[in-house]
Amino acid sequence: MGTIRRGANGGFSGKAGSVIGSSWKSIDYIKGLPKKRTKPMTQEQLVQQARFAVLTRFLMPLTPMVRVGYGQIQSHRATPMNVAVQQNMDRAVTGTYPDFSVDYAAVRISEGRLLGGGTVSATVDAGVLTVNWSTDVNDLMDSNADDLVYIVLFQPEIDEFMSTPTRPTRADGEVDIAIPEHFLGGQGHVWIFFSDRKAKRVSRSSYLGELDLQ
Repeated sequence: MGTIRRGANGGFSGKAGSVIGSSWKSIDYIKGLPKKRTKPMTQEQLVQQARFAVLTRFLMPLTPMVRVGYGQIQSHRATPMNVAVQQNMDRAVTGTYPDFSVDYAAVRISEGRLLGGGTVSATVDAGVLTVNWSTDVNDLMDSNADDLVYIVLFQPEIDEFMSTPTRPTRADGEVDIAIPEHFLGGQGHVWIFFSDRKAKRVSRSSYLGELDLQ
């Protein structure tokens, strides 16, 4: 793969003969067309492909969260989603081929050193998800009262995610989230993490457990 830096042709995108032009983070690239596979995949390759498919299917709807949660890790050479998949592959994919699944308790949707929420809890009552966290700030950990709070609820039976319509702040200490009616009656999994206002520093996400959505 070659990088187009300068020249009469400049950068381009799309297919041109036997090469493809593309751009990422304002850098133009040329790469050859992929070769057709002539050999069948090995068992190891099939296993890895199946693990990858299970994890990416789970994470893709969380792309906006993942952009924040992994946006500062290896940002010069990998997308946030690629980093999230790489870091969750061994940790969060369980089972044996071909029956792989996601271990929700092991999933991390962010990774960083910003101060988290301390003792965090989540409860559901009368169709409302209530999440609590500590409002304490710490100068040494460079946390602030206006840090943003990201909350995710996943309902696996309907394969849907939801979050808060607007981001609460660390200073709020609590948020009530009305659960859509079609989420109710099953189980839900909840995660939380924090970022600064510019989404340059994030905390490691915390899994808050499996809850009855009643």
